[in-house]
Amino acid sequence: MDFSTVDRALTSLSRRQPALPDEVLNLSTHLLELLSSENLAENDDYARSIIRLIELGSASTSSSGTSVRWEPLAVGLRLIVDYLEKRTTEIPRSAQLSAATDEAGDYNDEDEGTGLGTGGGGVYAEGPRIPKTAAETAAAAMAQKELLPTSSAPVFQLMTELPTILNTNVEHAEPRVRSLVAQAVGAYARYATSLLNWLDSSTDITDPSERNKLQLATEHAQVGRRNIHATILLSLKSHLDMKEPSRENNPSAASDGALDDTTGWRALETNLHALASYVDGCVGKNNAGGGSYINEEAALFDSADTDVNGWFLAGLQHCCVVHVNRHVRAAAAAVLGVLIKSCMRSRDPSHEDLLVEEDSPFRLVLKETLKGTLADNWSQVRMAGSVLCRRFVQALLKIYKSRNGDNEDGVDEDLTLFECAAGDLVPMLLPRMCLNRFYLAQGVKLYSQETWKEVFGSHAHAADEEGLHSSGETRGGGGLGAVARNAAPLCRYYSKMCDADNHAVREAACQGVAELAQKVGQHPLYADYLSPYVNMLLQALLMCFHDESWPVRDEACLACGTFCIAYAEECRPELTTLFERWTEQLTDQIWSVREDAAVALGDAVTAYGPEMLEKVLAVIRKSLPAAKDQPPMTREEYKKLQNDVSAHTGNQVYSCGSLAPKLRKGGAGRIGCSSCLVDRPKQPWEATDGAIYLLRELCTRFPNSDGTEREDVVLGDNILLPLMTELADVARLSHYPQSDDLRTTLFKQLPQIAEAMGKRRFKGLYLDLFIELISKNLNDRHGSGASQLSIHAAGQCCEEIAKLIGFGIMRGRLEAIGCDDAFDSVMEERKREQSMIATQGHFIGREAFSPFGPPVGSH
Repeated sequence: MDFSTVDRALTSLSRRQPALPDEVLNLSTHLLELLSSENLAENDDYARSIIRLIELGSASTSSSGTSVRWEPLAVGLRLIVDYLEKRTTEIPRSAQLSAATDEAGDYNDEDEGTGLGTGGGGVYAEGPRIPKTAAETAAAAMAQKELLPTSSAPVFQLMTELPTILNTNVEHAEPRVRSLVAQAVGAYARYATSLLNWLDSSTDITDPSERNKLQLATEHAQVGRRNIHATILLSLKSHLDMKEPSRENNPSAASDGALDDTTGWRALETNLHALASYVDGCVGKNNAGGGSYINEEAALFDSADTDVNGWFLAGLQHCCVVHVNRHVRAAAAAVLGVLIKSCMRSRDPSHEDLLVEEDSPFRLVLKETLKGTLADNWSQVRMAGSVLCRRFVQALLKIYKSRNGDNEDGVDEDLTLFECAAGDLVPMLLPRMCLNRFYLAQGVKLYSQETWKEVFGSHAHAADEEGLHSSGETRGGGGLGAVARNAAPLCRYYSKMCDADNHAVREAACQGVAELAQKVGQHPLYADYLSPYVNMLLQALLMCFHDESWPVRDEACLACGTFCIAYAEECRPELTTLFERWTEQLTDQIWSVREDAAVALGDAVTAYGPEMLEKVLAVIRKSLPAAKDQPPMTREEYKKLQNDVSAHTGNQVYSCGSLAPKLRKGGAGRIGCSSCLVDRPKQPWEATDGAIYLLRELCTRFPNSDGTEREDVVLGDNILLPLMTELADVARLSHYPQSDDLRTTLFKQLPQIAEAMGKRRFKGLYLDLFIELISKNLNDRHGSGASQLSIHAAGQCCEEIAKLIGFGIMRGRLEAIGCDDAFDSVMEERKREQSMIATQGHFIGREAFSPFGPPVGSH
């Protein structure tokens, strides 16, 4: 079934197998014809046909005695959603109900997405959506022609029938029907309350008789609306009273469990969607006239400690934090989000107090919910928590600004607006908001980054801010200042997340720790805030060095190097352990781990100078010739090994989901003392490969007295020339198939080394060491067995070195060994590639990305 549009929904009925009854098919054809009519709002036949289609899908049995199909009911509900949405936009001035913002800073009603996709308003339910802006909402509403409602309009016939239909199908057996019921509930509530707002303020109706009839019809609609709400609450409470497995004791999570994770609560998720849609649809703002959810149902918020209404907030918190089903947790978070919107819509200070007062039952529920959902193991729930977090924080900021304005009395200018507005929530919210900017799921990560910019970025400088950085004019130092002042809870949370069960969380925590070291630890004003917690963070990172997930090890390695630069003396007690871990990582099976271990060792030399340089040079001298010990193997033998089933049995298992992570934590005595449960043995050539990266780091950081990062560390030719000579000799080996991988690494790093040394020095002493090796791979373009990766890397290396020393000089050196034709061929191919790039658009390079934010220009 396709419910994306009403015509597709109707058309899909004819494609259902087995075929639907003729009456259903004929009715769907008739409705398709009516859709093209000009004045659908006044067409009684259209409204009656929708009701009839719903009846055909609602009876217990058909006239022929067969079971009734659910499809007509679902399509009928989809048609009602579309019909009521269009009638809502036709009500005069209805666009201003949600899109207008007055000088007092009224809450923007459409601040979050399209939600359910069709009829969900601002309800977040089916995953990330592109947010609708107020301008887009207003423009769409203005494009719709206005039409004065009349008491004889067919819409009131639907409004009369709809409460019974919705109440009957709230717990329908088909989940797609329940989802459409939720959408219809939202559309009904929005039309009913929008009509109420218009009628209370309209002067367009001059006929008293017609006004009385409209008033009566509107009152009946409000009765039906409240009746629907009562049915939803009753069903919700009955589901909450059901027993269920807890998240800590879930049979479906066990290896021998057989229960699915929806048994026992049937329609709870869709009940929550229906409630969220209903609350979001209650757009009334007149306390006397009704239509505002918070005004009509204030007892649900104020009576959290009584037996009468206490179940409501407690039940929502239970669904968000404790319930075993992730869909239920995400749906409950959506309900809390629209309840916040309702509090802000009312413009009543007492309702705003529900969000602001520290002992407010509603605020306490929001606090516990955000604490759980922002750290949930499922990305879907974490995303729902991120949406709720943004909405809550934006509401707090608006309340704080509206109540304080330009009044400087009692306002701490050393704090950010977020810290002032959030109060006691800051130690809980800030660490979770920080970490989710690094979370593996792109939706959570990018959404959290945007939230951070909205909360801490000044309007004048927000576009230029990245990560924790804030402009100098930002109050309280912006996000960087807030993080520094709250270093204690942030560091405790990061340390705890480094030990989380989910490998994606551990990876994000390591990235967050690295950011602290880089941006807070190296800041002249804020470095002292972090120094008391350096040892705690280092211990957490050392634990991650044993992780079975290589991205976690990788990030931990980088973070430790950054800490050594920022807090050299604080890290010195752990330096011996750190050095052991870095050198272990330098021979890791994953090439990026080897590279980042080299980066970390380079950071250590920057931090500790000559004493560390001697240790690093000793590692290079030991590791460079290691490839000579690589056992001989032909390419055919290597390919056979790669395809051997027994060789891959019992190896490291990679996780594609977060419910039951397959990458387990290592070390600390939890699952043994080994770094991994099972992994393939390290190869000697990988030690040489790591040494190449380490050489690159030393050459680029300490090339000469002018470009060195430390005056007391300079890599002279007396040290470097023997090492580069050894490297060239090892790179010529070809008795093992991975030798091509080793040469690929060399060709990728050599241009960076050459540029750091300078044209004269590299050309005079080092170019001849590698020119023959480069030419051999260039000639391999004509087919002598080298891998395509190494061939391409050699060509790119040749081009970049030629740019440095001159194309004529490079061609002359290659001509002397008979490789000038291969050089000319490579240059021609590079020209063609550059031409294609200019024609089709530039590729996005690595420099276009920040490790602490989305791609540049993405927002």
